[in-house]
Amino acid sequence: MRKGKLYNKKHDAIVKDYDNQKSKHLDKLATKMLKNDEVADKLKAKPIKGDFLKNF
Repeated sequence: MRKGKLYNKKHDAIVKDYDNQKSKHLDKLATKMLKNDEVADKLKAKPIKGDFLKNF
């Protein structure tokens, strides 16, 4: 089965842009992780009132 020119054009565009797309994806993941870490740090900084943890 022969693939058309349109397939080759799309395939070539994806292959050529792979490194760029991968770096964008990793940047998104890194910013998401940093945001989650900031939220976790903010929650950990708050003191717990009373004997809440003794109930478990």
